[in-house]
Amino acid sequence: MLWFFERNAARLLYEIRRQVDGDDYELVLTFPDGRQEVEKYQDPHALIERSQRLQESLRSQGWAPPPNARVPSGRSPSAAG
Repeated sequence: MLWFFERNAARLLYEIRRQVDGDDYELVLTFPDGRQEVEKYQDPHALIERSQRLQESLRSQGWAPPPNARVPSGRSPSAAG
């Protein structure tokens, strides 16, 4: 799952995915300058909680989903898909 956020002309994204070489999960945050941070999680509930906190933090810093993002009912407005 990918989430896109924009602020001014900058774009930030984060992805939740299964770990390539294992059974755990990763949250990959890609900053506008291309730098990435990878957080690893064994517990999917902890990952979901982190994702929710991250979205709240990004919004409080002025980041928002792109204006053309589709918003399926019952899902976060920043979820791509």
